[in-house]
Amino acid sequence: MKRRVLLAMSGALPALSSVSAVSTALGVAGPAFAAPASAGGWQPVEGQHYEKLATPLPSTGDGRIELVEFFWLGCGHCQAFDPVLEAWHAQRRDVVSLRRIHIAGRAQVVAHQRLFFALQSLGVQDQLRPVVFDLLLGQGKSLNTPQEQATALAGAGIDPRRLMEACQSFSVAAKCQQANQLQERADVNTVPTLMVGGRFKTSPSMAARGARLSEQESGRRALQVVDALLAGPLRA
Repeated sequence: MKRRVLLAMSGALPALSSVSAVSTALGVAGPAFAAPASAGGWQPVEGQHYEKLATPLPSTGDGRIELVEFFWLGCGHCQAFDPVLEAWHAQRRDVVSLRRIHIAGRAQVVAHQRLFFALQSLGVQDQLRPVVFDLLLGQGKSLNTPQEQATALAGAGIDPRRLMEACQSFSVAAKCQQANQLQERADVNTVPTLMVGGRFKTSPSMAARGARLSEQESGRRALQVVDALLAGPLRA
């Protein structure tokens, strides 16, 4: 399968505000969802601020809408968006499930992809994702090999042997292959990108088109687009 080299790392997005309740999405009854109204009357436009996937993709349905973030641990825009996304999701866990997919690309990105899924297999991805962001982007580590990754993360309490075994395991290789297939099918060529309910995708850079927004504002606007999709098109 062809692996895409990411061409752009999304940049900057208005803040979320008030509410209109939604109790059903994708045909599945669930908890009421409060869809924030857009500041200043702004509404996302299909084809400009978000796109509809040509072919809907299956979600890991658990009764909630699935939001997939495609990202790279070595992307500064992904690092900046991470806490914005976490804060947004913390208020919507009953309605939205969040799945992170680390993309593939050149050799270094593939190495980071294996590290991400290895940490996930060890049950420490959520805790150590910010640590890895800092190692790569704050401290300038390359983390290109399992040995370097294990050494760098030993200080965070990770058993180097277990991490190296996980990085080289069949299960992690399978996770990477599945991620690559989903990246290809969703036609993702920039990060961070969000796929909503397997039917739409948006990103901070896409959501900020036509506006001069900071990186944090761009991230919030992308999530404002997601809220609008949850409250509108995903109900169709």
